[in-house]
Amino acid sequence: FFFFSLHVILHSARQSCRKTTVVREVTRLLAERCNVCIVDTSNEIAGDGDIPHPCVGFARRMMVPSLDRQTAVMIECVQNHTPEVMVIDEIGRPTEVEAARTCKNRGVRLIASAHGDLRKLLKNPKLRGLVGGVETVTLGDMQAKAEAEKQGGAIQKTKAERAGPPTFDIIVELKRGAHDEWRVVMDAGDAVDRILRGEEYKAQRRIRDAETGAVHLALESA
Repeated sequence: FFFFSLHVILHSARQSCRKTTVVREVTRLLAERCNVCIVDTSNEIAGDGDIPHPCVGFARRMMVPSLDRQTAVMIECVQNHTPEVMVIDEIGRPTEVEAARTCKNRGVRLIASAHGDLRKLLKNPKLRGLVGGVETVTLGDMQAKAEAEKQGGAIQKTKAERAGPPTFDIIVELKRGAHDEWRVVMDAGDAVDRILRGEEYKAQRRIRDAETGAVHLALESA
């Protein structure tokens, strides 16, 4: 299962989609194999007691005293606790996006939640850095002409491109009310490139049979 792979994962969902519940259970399972540390934004994962709730298993927890301190707590977690996996309840501010990139560059796997599906994340200037960010580049005359012929439109001297590698390589999208259905984007970088080119991207639709527990996988365009 991809939670135990070397990839970095982002849960992307609207409100009331059980994403914190999923993150909590994944934390418990990973803590049986890895050194896991939780950056608990609002104490929704491990509770607000001095001792973390048993639902997170062997994972350690760092409370965030205020939202302004979350970035500092993320960096402190990496520097002082040497986690293999860091779980972040919610990323919602540009400083946290930068802190997540710093943590990944130091070799820590990240599991985090953020509001909005992939296309909405890409339109959000505060959070688009999670999936590589967007920059505008200026094209030369020949390249602009070639792009216009390829797209079948007018010649444009500028083009939107992904600014860098995504902090989160895998996107897991949850839908409200669909408790046994996930949409998984296995290559966030390629998906972002396709969106910026005006194309559809490939995703996996994973549906769990509530009676048997079997998971059915189908590919779809999004």
